[in-house]
Amino acid sequence: MFQALLQSLAKDPTTTNPQYLVDIVAILRPSRMTFNKNAIAEQRLRQLLAMLQEYQPFREALSAYIERLLNNSSHLSLYAESGVQSQHGFFSEAFQKITHLILPPAHNADTLRGIINLVFDDNSDHEWFCALPDAMLVELLEMLGFATPNSTVDIFTGTYNKLLNAVLVLSHKLAAMGTESDVIVRLPKASDEEHSIVEKSLPFLEQSRELVRYVERIRANNTAPSKADSSDAQHALVMLSQCEDCIEYIRRHRHSSGASLSLTYQIQRIVQHIERLRSLIYLTFSPTVNEPHELQSAIVRLWKETVEAEDTDHSLIKHYAHNTALLTFQIVENAAKTGEHYITTTRKEFIAFFTSSMGGGLIVAFMTCIKLWVTYRHLPPFGEALLYSLNYSIGFMLIHIVGFKLATKQPAMTASAIAESLDVRRKSVSSGEISLQNLVETIAKVSRSQLASFAGNVVVSFPVACVLAALYYLLTTSPMADVAKAHKMINELHPFLSLSLIHAGIAGVFLFLSGLISGYYDNSVVFNNIPERLRQHPVLRRMLSKPKLERFANYVENNLGALAGNFFFGFMLGTASTIGFIVGLPFDIRHITFAAASFAIALVSLFVNGETVSTGTVLWTVLGIVGIGAMNFLVSFSLALFVAVRSRNVNFRQSAELVSLLGKYFRSNTRDFFFPPKNSHVKNPQSAA
Repeated sequence: MFQALLQSLAKDPTTTNPQYLVDIVAILRPSRMTFNKNAIAEQRLRQLLAMLQEYQPFREALSAYIERLLNNSSHLSLYAESGVQSQHGFFSEAFQKITHLILPPAHNADTLRGIINLVFDDNSDHEWFCALPDAMLVELLEMLGFATPNSTVDIFTGTYNKLLNAVLVLSHKLAAMGTESDVIVRLPKASDEEHSIVEKSLPFLEQSRELVRYVERIRANNTAPSKADSSDAQHALVMLSQCEDCIEYIRRHRHSSGASLSLTYQIQRIVQHIERLRSLIYLTFSPTVNEPHELQSAIVRLWKETVEAEDTDHSLIKHYAHNTALLTFQIVENAAKTGEHYITTTRKEFIAFFTSSMGGGLIVAFMTCIKLWVTYRHLPPFGEALLYSLNYSIGFMLIHIVGFKLATKQPAMTASAIAESLDVRRKSVSSGEISLQNLVETIAKVSRSQLASFAGNVVVSFPVACVLAALYYLLTTSPMADVAKAHKMINELHPFLSLSLIHAGIAGVFLFLSGLISGYYDNSVVFNNIPERLRQHPVLRRMLSKPKLERFANYVENNLGALAGNFFFGFMLGTASTIGFIVGLPFDIRHITFAAASFAIALVSLFVNGETVSTGTVLWTVLGIVGIGAMNFLVSFSLALFVAVRSRNVNFRQSAELVSLLGKYFRSNTRDFFFPPKNSHVKNPQSAA
């Protein structure tokens, strides 16, 4: 296959048609349905190498052909844009990728980027190509004369200036991004003793100046730099490292500065520009300064990077993953303000948590009665959903304001603690590995805290709801729920003859979302500097005294996230059944505390109507309530755990190890999952082993 193609190429010594290259890669490309496609691609590349080695005319023809393609095409878009996010922003970029998935863009064969897209036109090409051994690709470059220090400058006479142009373009873009206000205000000052990075955006400007001098010197001498001439490039590389230090500073100080999607996108672009600049600078002085194998490796590495970048250029998953990791990390971290009191370590904390959960059960009993009252008003769907939502939201916010606890809120609100436990390093391994053992202990703490809240909520909500239903009957001489409604309330809690467990899972998703919303608003408070803006607000300064204004600003800073999360959680629960009614689906929610209160009201209502409930029905309903609590917990906790490990880039292998460690810990320390150990004491997660 290769022989006929190369013979045809040798007979056409002036062609610049990329079709020959397209056909060569088509022969190398294994079938999508092939199981061992990487091995097949490697075998075919070996055949091509053997043929080029044996037939010098084929080797010379292919080398001259590729040289013509390189010299006659524009390189700037490949070097400066491929694999580098555009300046349009996260959502504009995502929308563009969607449109390109529907209607792919046309590829211009006059550009090197267009040629690569034409040649590697299958979006899975990067999988087998990047799996090819570097040594074989280096051998191909050497055979064609593209990877030796003596020949590279001569062969790349036309492309060398294009490479320098790309360096200047990327350098100027980096300088512009580094001087954006969102970046500058988060950089350290020179007087910052803890972080002695140079003042503000100086590294971003300095790297540009050094690279301009470097390129001008090369063009003035009309030759690639020697070791003596590469000092400007080396200094620019130092400046790039300092630019990375600035970005790392922003990330380390995320607690005090916050994050936004736009800032996350900007940081990702800066990192990509730095990485690409470093690669291109290295290539500009590699021909004369570095050893042959260093140049070869650099070319192969850039080659694979660009092929993968072009093949995955329209990937929404990659776009999402690259840009939301830091934002997810930030939201999870800021959720600590609302979740730090949701984990018990000592027995004293466990008992206090149980007590505060009893208060939550008290308020929920009243909320359940109010919801039932709204139901009997027979309002239009919108009005009923609105009153349901306000009942939930006001009740949940009241629970937070008075310091009570609601069962199942812990898992969604403790993603920060889970993520923090992943940051603790093992002593026995390198400092870069996360501590899964510490995560296992954190899961045990969350589990027993959850048990305390379950017990505290139910032990109060059930009897208080009974009392409220009885008082209602004594005052009005009619039951709180009629017989049909009471039976329906009980039937809806059956674990198998109703959709209660599925509805409990939906509530678990809402619980998880409320935790993310809390983290988002806590992050927004920090990112937008809300407390200081409140302190300087002219109207508030006239209305409130300075101490009161300070307390108000501090309260907003520490509680806005929790209040927002509870508010939106209430509207999620309140509108669920109405949404199900509108779309004609059995979409609803079940929560353990409300389920227990509803069961109590139904029992009292049936009792005052002279109805009896069988023991079997009671047992099945109790089992259903327990199942609802379990589903609330498992769904919300699983999602919170997923977000936590996603923010710390835990891979599949580590996830399997986590499951194994969790099983071993449960077998050896079962009691810890239900009650704090007697000798437990508060530990600082950052100092734990």
